[in-house]
Amino acid sequence: MKDADVIVVGFRCSGAPLALALHQAGVKVIALDKDAFFTDQPMSTHAIQPYGMKMFDKLGLGDTVRTLAPPNRAFRFQVEDSYMQLDLDGKELDSRSPRRSKLDPALQKAVLAAGVDARDKTRVVGLLKEGDRVAGVRCKNGSGEYELRATLVVGADGRNSSVAEMVAAPAYLRSTSLNALYWSYFEQTPLFTNDPRYAWGACIHVEGQEARAVFQTDSGLLLMAGGGRRAQVESWRQNPSAALWEHLTRGRLTAPLLEGTKMVAKPMGVLSLQFFMKQAVGPGWALAGDAGLHIDPTPGLGISDAVRDAIALAEAIVDGREQALLIYWRRRDADSLGLYHFAGDMGSDDYNNPLTRMMFRRAQNNPAILKRMHLMMDRHVRPQDLLPPGKMLAWLLAETCSGNFAPWSCLGRTLRFGKEVIRQQKVLDRALARAESGDSDASLPDLSP
Repeated sequence: MKDADVIVVGFRCSGAPLALALHQAGVKVIALDKDAFFTDQPMSTHAIQPYGMKMFDKLGLGDTVRTLAPPNRAFRFQVEDSYMQLDLDGKELDSRSPRRSKLDPALQKAVLAAGVDARDKTRVVGLLKEGDRVAGVRCKNGSGEYELRATLVVGADGRNSSVAEMVAAPAYLRSTSLNALYWSYFEQTPLFTNDPRYAWGACIHVEGQEARAVFQTDSGLLLMAGGGRRAQVESWRQNPSAALWEHLTRGRLTAPLLEGTKMVAKPMGVLSLQFFMKQAVGPGWALAGDAGLHIDPTPGLGISDAVRDAIALAEAIVDGREQALLIYWRRRDADSLGLYHFAGDMGSDDYNNPLTRMMFRRAQNNPAILKRMHLMMDRHVRPQDLLPPGKMLAWLLAETCSGNFAPWSCLGRTLRFGKEVIRQQKVLDRALARAESGDSDASLPDLSP
């Protein structure tokens, strides 16, 4: 006998919204989380993009998030002195960057208040099977082990998902960053509010082979992060507080913010950054959020993608057809591939180059391109379609006429990168089209060259 229609493993940025969406649709759901409720999940970029806020609004959780942190005035992406800034209005384009120690408890409380059956300090230690189909979980809490049966088990338990591991969900796209980073929280000084250099809410600044980030978060705090080549950052482990502070003092945007402030938390670090796209559905199981798709955190897409997946997967589950689950998987891939590579490129070693700097500088002075950037943030334009080839050529010729030939040296890299993304996109678009036409082929997409 079933205990629920769906068991959701993980009850944070993906699992809590998913459980709520299913509950609102009348689906009997049980959510499990290995940690105690209302605790921190520090490994996060914090940023909730405008698209993510719209997803939270769709579930009725948007105002819950808005109470946690002030709106970001803009996103700024800067490489050396060249930058591109996307201004936000706090309404249609609303973005927040709460700490997970605030966001996760707020989401959990709201979902519990809605009547969702959720159980904390409960670890899934095995899966129940009926033939080849997952039919439930074996879980363990302080009272011992017990079983729960359901038609579908969803892994929404992060990039190290136990469900993904237990079903052996294969990855068909993998990448690794050679970089590493540390971050902490600092008291916000009046300089951040009053100085026009900081007329934004979140900024990522690349200088040489180093990167620094500033996010206005909750409780009068700034998240400040720093990183670079892994070989260099690994040495910070001996004294991360001193190393991060020294790193930030060398940043043109971060150094002034250290005057008169103090670090209020022990720095956190990530020294191994690995990313993937995994099979998202199988017999009796599905994956949502980072469990099935983990993207480089540089542009801060993870929370928004987690809520997107929660809503899309809930709709597929309510539909009730296996085909709907397959379409969920194929659409996630087709909609995410460009962002996967866009994020990975931003976090790559050679992102700081003359062509990138030229594009940032030119885009900032081009209202049409900035508008397309906003559309990309809202998932209406794919990253690979952001800059028309004719516009790129026109910019290069203008630079040449002004005596700047350096961007041409990086054009081959950009063309090769774009060509590969377009090739993979065609593979995933075809798989989605077949699924939408009723083809039940659930084989892995072949993205190999």
